[in-house]
Amino acid sequence: MNNQTIGLYQGIALYIAAILGSGVLFLSSVTASIAGPASIMSWIIVILMNIPIAFSFGYLAKLYPDAGGAATFVRKSFGYHLGNLVGWFYFVTGTIGQTIVSLTGAYYLCESISVLNGKTIYMALVILTLAGIFNYLGVKTSGKVALFLSSCLLFLLVTTVVITLPKISWGNFTPFMPNGWFSIGSAITVIFWAFFGWEAICNLAKNFKKPETNIVRSTMISAGIIGVLFLILSFVTIGTATYGNTESNLSPISIMMGETVGLNAKLLTGILAFIICTGTCNAFFASLTQLGYSLSRDGAFPKYFASVDSKSGLPKRMVVFVVFIAMGGVLGTSVLSLTFEDILFIPTSLGILVYILSMAAGLKLMDKSQIAWWTSLVSFISCVLVLPFFKLYIIVPAIITGLYIVYMIIRPKKNEVEQPLYQKINR
Repeated sequence: MNNQTIGLYQGIALYIAAILGSGVLFLSSVTASIAGPASIMSWIIVILMNIPIAFSFGYLAKLYPDAGGAATFVRKSFGYHLGNLVGWFYFVTGTIGQTIVSLTGAYYLCESISVLNGKTIYMALVILTLAGIFNYLGVKTSGKVALFLSSCLLFLLVTTVVITLPKISWGNFTPFMPNGWFSIGSAITVIFWAFFGWEAICNLAKNFKKPETNIVRSTMISAGIIGVLFLILSFVTIGTATYGNTESNLSPISIMMGETVGLNAKLLTGILAFIICTGTCNAFFASLTQLGYSLSRDGAFPKYFASVDSKSGLPKRMVVFVVFIAMGGVLGTSVLSLTFEDILFIPTSLGILVYILSMAAGLKLMDKSQIAWWTSLVSFISCVLVLPFFKLYIIVPAIITGLYIVYMIIRPKKNEVEQPLYQKINR
């Protein structure tokens, strides 16, 4: 069965849905709260960092198309266990991330519709359910849905920027750096959440039409669009001083639309945010399903999840598992009275290590005659330089590493047969 259903425009749409997603809906105000107007410098730095990162991931996906994505690159470079560990890092990053995404969309919707006040958890579960259904139907549906939802997202962002620009006050840009230089680095660690996703589409590389051209092209086109949108949104958020309290930090676009156009615009924004976050979960579920299948196939996850549906060719058990874990995260935040801001450090601390190890793999898999080798080098150095700003949060990868070691010790020995299967596939 031919599953090459993702064309250039669908690839761009999937990237935009995966990268912009929920981050664009709240991070401009969160970073402004951390670093003040100087947060715009943090955005510029991360945007520049992500151009070579995006290119490197796109090139690696073209060279080594496999459901394992980043885990495949690292495993081929540094061995079975380190590759598996990267897969675990990204799997946890993605599943916890979708908890944040779904809560963001639900918060926007519930804040704009009074009858839904206090129903954020329920609406988040609805988002996850819808995204799960889309993926259960197959990658072709996911690509078409992502194309539509990315169009909605672009419409919302462009509209917000256009109607808000006249409201900007230059006085809001002073003092420029109220919290010192270190705050710029702290904001950078948060902004990385907004740019996680380049690795997500790598897991879908085998589903691209003309992968030799479309993967890298869709990556770079998306990087340009996304960088411009993030930078302009940060500018208008600071210029209108839409940050500094709980409501503005969680839904700055909704507030800007409401104050500029009126309550009807706030309602429309809430509905669109709900739809957009569903699209983001949809894109990530597609990626996580392929990654989870790959890990199961290669013995790093239970073999039960390596089963694929005979008709669609999809690992539907893994689809259900991914949705279940994300829902558990949403329910956990409710029980523990947490917000997505409280758990944001979990996926960012894991994600940065996925990037570092993936770029190190790029250096080993390619040679200096390729542009992608140099972009991998630049990306590796820049990501390593960010690590000190994570401070004690870096303990999260250590915990996941410990869990991986425990699993590999207690797993059924029959899973050992899966390792040669991976080696055979990737010779």
